[in-house]
Amino acid sequence: MFSFSAFLLLFFSILLSFNDLKTHRISNRSLIIFFVLLLLNTLTSQKLVSSFASGFLFLAFFTLIHLVGRALPINLSIGFGDVKLLAVVAFGYIDTGIRSLETFFLSLWCAVLLQICLHYLHKRTFPSSMPMAPSIFLAVGLYLYAPIGLLLPQ
Repeated sequence: MFSFSAFLLLFFSILLSFNDLKTHRISNRSLIIFFVLLLLNTLTSQKLVSSFASGFLFLAFFTLIHLVGRALPINLSIGFGDVKLLAVVAFGYIDTGIRSLETFFLSLWCAVLLQICLHYLHKRTFPSSMPMAPSIFLAVGLYLYAPIGLLLPQ
């Protein structure tokens, strides 16, 4: 059966990915609506504390990556819209355990690498900047729905 949580993920992955691909921006309004709907869903599942911990952990970690990237003389930063999206997605879907974080980061790395490869095959150049929302949602899909044995090293 298709749950409300899965519907939210599918709907916002399509909406935010297409907007990010088209404009290289992630709308704060869309992120707030996504977060509020996830919050309502989390309140019914009674895992509010772990969800906030996961969201805050991702927000802090990726904000640090964003700030370090911005401090470098060349632009190697991830956008702050991507940071906010990662925090909202972590709040709704990612656990805070070490194995869960490891699985998600491996999924995110694979998704970003796939997006870079597809861009190279299409344009014959490496992207100087790229919208990460499609990769973030693909990573969440891999994290949630792929067999865990395929993602973790044995």
